[in-house]
Amino acid sequence: MKKVQQFTLFHEENQEMEYQKMAATLASLMPMIRSAMNRTAENHDLSRDLIADRMTDISRSSGVKLSRGNAKSVKTDTLAKWLAPEDREHPPSLNAFVAFCMATEDLSPLGPLLRAFGVEIMTEKDKKLRDYGAVVLATKKAQKKKKQLEADL
Repeated sequence: MKKVQQFTLFHEENQEMEYQKMAATLASLMPMIRSAMNRTAENHDLSRDLIADRMTDISRSSGVKLSRGNAKSVKTDTLAKWLAPEDREHPPSLNAFVAFCMATEDLSPLGPLLRAFGVEIMTEKDKKLRDYGAVVLATKKAQKKKKQLEADL
């Protein structure tokens, strides 16, 4: 007798677990980004007022609005709302997030976003180590080929 496979509209268990992981990652993403932004602001030499002023300058120079409504500048209390991990009502826009990173000259707030996709920020030292490793591997491969050619002679 032939075995019949029944198809279903429901996800398989592994796929469901993967969706749950993605849902948890997405649910925690904005609080983690805000927390990273908050740490950056706390550790920065500039006050929050000056960070907001820099963001306003970047916004005006680019002609890009950073918030909804008619606001022409970033107010310190708006910045405080964007940086509060527990605040779900006032998320920073993508442009505000980028302007914050530009104003503080710190890319660490990008970390949670990149990690959500399995990616990390690569520093200059990381790049040098990567390049060094690539050269070492290429050298070993060339030496192996050289030995094979010598053996064939």
